[in-house]
Amino acid sequence: MKIKIESNDFEEKSYCHLCGSAFHPAEVVAQAYKESGEYITNVCPQCIAVGERGIRLRMRRRAESLRAIASELEKLAAEEIESPSLDRFKIINQIAKALR
Repeated sequence: MKIKIESNDFEEKSYCHLCGSAFHPAEVVAQAYKESGEYITNVCPQCIAVGERGIRLRMRRRAESLRAIASELEKLAAEEIESPSLDRFKIINQIAKALR
């Protein structure tokens, strides 16, 4: 993986897939690329601040967290799911707005 500094043309919130943090890029943004040159993600300032070893550690923590979340989702998907219809959801949302 290679991280490059690029100019930033957008003022939107960004998401660092290396560590899972949301951030607002400044005039420039760090961007991670695969060895093939394929774009991976914008990289948050906290990842840049901890250096290469710190980035590796933050990525490993993120991967561990994602594995735990995936495991929990697998368990939940095996259970019965009760959910309101989209129409009911919309109606309740409209009622909640009207009561504000």
